[in-house]
Amino acid sequence: MVGTTMRYLLIMCLVPGLVGMAGAGEDGPLKVVVHVNVADTGVQGAGLKNVANVLKSAPDSQVEVVCHGAGIGLVEKSRTDHAEAVGSLIKQGVKFVACENTMRQRSIHKEDLVPGVGTVPSGAVEVIRKQRQGFAYFKP
Repeated sequence: MVGTTMRYLLIMCLVPGLVGMAGAGEDGPLKVVVHVNVADTGVQGAGLKNVANVLKSAPDSQVEVVCHGAGIGLVEKSRTDHAEAVGSLIKQGVKFVACENTMRQRSIHKEDLVPGVGTVPSGAVEVIRKQRQGFAYFKP
């Protein structure tokens, strides 16, 4: 009886992991959410280079960059050092979004954002939703 119970518990623990692994090697576009919540422009620039490299290696990737908190400066026209890189990535299909909570707290308006940047009600919730939708999480 104990042996059967132990085997059952082992199977119940292993099966979900094996099912998850089965999808890990599937062909198809990568789905990546990039989480930017730091003000350091060097870190932001490195993250943008990472996104560009993802697109070089896997051009059909679906990438969304979520900026909130201190990271909102990446997409704020008057503060970013990376407007050109952001614009170039947008033209390549990368979606950039800014957190409306952060925008409200810092009195940032939609027209203050780099052209092509969208908004979401909550940056943190957007990252969580993307993960639930199967997006891989990346933080520069």
